[in-house]
Amino acid sequence: MILAGDIGGTRSRLAVFRAGDPHPVVERHLPSADYASLPELLDDFRQGLEKDRQIEWQNIESAAFGVAGPVAGQPGEEVARTTNLPWTVSAAQVRELLADVPVRIVNDLVAVGLGAMASPVRRRVALNPDATFEGGHVAVIAPGTGLGEAVFYHDGHRFLPMPSEGGHCDFAPNNAREDELLAFMRRRCGGHVSYERLLSGAGFSALYAFAREHELGRSSPDADRRLSEAEDRNAMVTRMAANGEDECAMIACRFFARILGAEAGNMALKTLPFGGVFIAGAIAGHVLSFLREETLTGFLDKGRFSTLLGRMPLWVVADSGLGLAGARELAEQERNG
Repeated sequence: MILAGDIGGTRSRLAVFRAGDPHPVVERHLPSADYASLPELLDDFRQGLEKDRQIEWQNIESAAFGVAGPVAGQPGEEVARTTNLPWTVSAAQVRELLADVPVRIVNDLVAVGLGAMASPVRRRVALNPDATFEGGHVAVIAPGTGLGEAVFYHDGHRFLPMPSEGGHCDFAPNNAREDELLAFMRRRCGGHVSYERLLSGAGFSALYAFAREHELGRSSPDADRRLSEAEDRNAMVTRMAANGEDECAMIACRFFARILGAEAGNMALKTLPFGGVFIAGAIAGHVLSFLREETLTGFLDKGRFSTLLGRMPLWVVADSGLGLAGARELAEQERNG
């Protein structure tokens, strides 16, 4: 048996798998903030399994967890400090709880990347029809609560993850309208503007506000009411855009899609990922029609190097379960040595 987890600031997804089977025997979602530590959360998970007589804890042979936060340390001895929880997570702590089986802790974007690379081709949307798959390094960009980026270096035999905080790099405009967007965002942010300010959930509200302030289109008559009443304002922007109900919302999503392509292209120039560039996560699915229209244009807008990027596969994998799938892949590797 294999234990895998996707540990987020709001909720944690835990699952037990049989070796070699990507379908969980049992999966549970637990509110992360209700626990003081990962071992406490895992102990509650264990008690639930034993109470329901679903899994014998002693049968777990390896474990891996994607954690939202920076991770340091050698494989098997990692320590992570969670970004949105007051936790310090260590592989040693978890290993003690699991009777000394192999345990890995990785950044959540590394887990998402592993899940994306393991995804079936039928689950991917190809945005670059002229790409030629050559193999090699892989880049992953995942807009969510923040903007995650990671590179997977291929040494000729296997992929070695290199996490980053690239989402906090400076946003660079590519045209006159984006020059205006940068000035708008500087006023809004009080200074530095990173790609994460635009390419995240909160980015939709910012881009929508820009489109309205500059009168780039018409807003629906009830937009202010719907946004004020919405549980998630950003999701409401994408919903109005997807339904064609609000021109400014549609413009905001087009901005998002093109700028996402531009930043994916920046990653591609810096790392030459001929194994492919993955745009991952659930947000990508919400705006997929706009990604199909605009993202490749932003990706290829690199002057003399547009031809080079034109050879690279550019995929969308819109799956909220990629982090858990990647943790399972890693735990499987640990079990097999």
